[in-house]
Amino acid sequence: MNPLFGLADLHTHTALCRHASGTPEEYLAEAKRKGLACLGVSDHFPAPAGYDADFRMKKEEFRQYSELVSHLKGKGRKIGVEVLYGAEFDYVPGRMDEVHQALEEAQSHGLPKFDYLIGSVHYVHGFAYDDPDKVAEWQQYGADQIWEWYLDDLYKFVKTEQFHILAHPDLPKKFGFRHSNPAYILERYRAILRLASKKRICLELNTCGLRVPASEIYPSPDLLQIAFESAMQITFGSDAHKPEYVGADFDAAASLAMSCGWNDVIVFHEGVPSMISLRRR
Repeated sequence: MNPLFGLADLHTHTALCRHASGTPEEYLAEAKRKGLACLGVSDHFPAPAGYDADFRMKKEEFRQYSELVSHLKGKGRKIGVEVLYGAEFDYVPGRMDEVHQALEEAQSHGLPKFDYLIGSVHYVHGFAYDDPDKVAEWQQYGADQIWEWYLDDLYKFVKTEQFHILAHPDLPKKFGFRHSNPAYILERYRAILRLASKKRICLELNTCGLRVPASEIYPSPDLLQIAFESAMQITFGSDAHKPEYVGADFDAAASLAMSCGWNDVIVFHEGVPSMISLRRR
């Protein structure tokens, strides 16, 4: 049997984010080709205003995004792939009220209800630490400092905000930069993941990490073991910015998840979780 059969990719993007290519129909066709049951579209949310403007849709484009996903849902029904409507929003200290207001507006103007929301941290102290054009600046701040900033913000994000999926939780390893004290970092993550579990936030296994210098799924096996011990549930995401990456390396993600003890992954329908078995494929 196809090892991807029946799985769900909940983290994909569209060209509206300005750093993805391909049409929505091409992403859907790839999901069908790989035997996925669900394709989640979760592009970068356009709030707060002016934040990371070169890498996300504009506020006035959000209705277009919503209509794009609604249209794709209809096409998905015809070929047997369920399309889910999501969004990825960032933690921006001091400006989360703007994000809350924009999210409320997105759901109150006759637009569909989100199936799920993904939470991410892409900037620390104004530094786009995962931007390939900013790699040289890691030397300016130092890897230990960037990891400290990141974990401070990640903890605050999980503590103060509500979302369904925590994306690529160890993203700062993207270019291979690691903290000098791995044991300390794991203890900091333990507190974050325990809190996330209490709030019923799922942890994403993001296979994009295999396509960057880190050469490792987000999160690492050590972090995944902590998540399992914390009774977290998990989702799968490819973080696809090209159609061919939809469902990429999900066989590796499934093997890793099962080796840590999980038998199921989660999907969401209007915020309500349901399980997909990993053991039947």
